[in-house]
Amino acid sequence: MGTSYQTILASGGLAEIRTVLTDVDTEAYVTEVGERRWAVVPREDEVSCYAEVDDLAQLITLRTREPAVTFNVFDSDVMTATLHVDGQEAHCYLSDRGWVSEYWDDDDNEVLAGFDGTIYPLDAPPPPGPSGADPAVFAPLGVGTVDIAALGAALRGEVPLDDAPRLFAECQHRAILDALRLDPCPLTRPFRDAHLGHVPAPVHVRPEGG
Repeated sequence: MGTSYQTILASGGLAEIRTVLTDVDTEAYVTEVGERRWAVVPREDEVSCYAEVDDLAQLITLRTREPAVTFNVFDSDVMTATLHVDGQEAHCYLSDRGWVSEYWDDDDNEVLAGFDGTIYPLDAPPPPGPSGADPAVFAPLGVGTVDIAALGAALRGEVPLDDAPRLFAECQHRAILDALRLDPCPLTRPFRDAHLGHVPAPVHVRPEGG
């Protein structure tokens, strides 16, 4: 069983982000990962162990008027990073187009479904490799001087394995965050595994009456 989680990298002020979470009755940990950069990690559903982050990120961008990125890592195999601007999806990165699952459409035809929801004919699977791996899109979310070359390499999966048998998606995610000069720890854990001893400490935002 691999690692799965959904997190948000938000820009702006903590008070604005907390207001959004309170307004929509969402429990989350919010941790500073860079100057005016925040990891927002909502509590996942107890049954599915999945946290809906895209709609929440769009609400945050409407409040802060700054971009946000949602991350979705699945079973250590594949990840997406979706940029949201002014309440809308602006760009989507997928670490491996070749990661697909079999699926039956409404006409009972067997097709292939990519992790990003793209449907492919069974006899025409997508090529392996990333899509949307444009470092210029994500660089503005970093702090200080972002290493564009390192960011591009991380998005392409050109990451040292360090004796691992393969590149795990959470390790690739960490490399992307390192290139952005952000603290990767709070963004690479689900709510249930939050590092409460992290410095700075995560802010626990609870719904009203929670």
